[in-house]
Amino acid sequence: MSEDEPLREDPVGLIGQALTMGADFPGPAEDVLLSWILKLDQAVDPVAAAATLIQRYAVAEGPLPEGEAGKLIRLLRETASCSPDESRRRRSRRGRGPRT
Repeated sequence: MSEDEPLREDPVGLIGQALTMGADFPGPAEDVLLSWILKLDQAVDPVAAAATLIQRYAVAEGPLPEGEAGKLIRLLRETASCSPDESRRRRSRRGRGPRT
């Protein structure tokens, strides 16, 4: 995979872009996480993708930076630590229309 080729786990580079901004990342972190999850291919498990990204971007451990970048890292860590059952339940709802 070349540097310019998007990661399967970050298809539009949203997480990488936000983390690269560091303290300049304006957020909101929750919106970025939601947008990232919605951009993932249906075949990509968000839990596994988050685990891959926190390793790739070297934010799996250590103190969280202040601000929105820290929130985003915390949210990614939380996502990566979800159980497979939680992930399946959430993913099964992703493609559904509104409840009536």
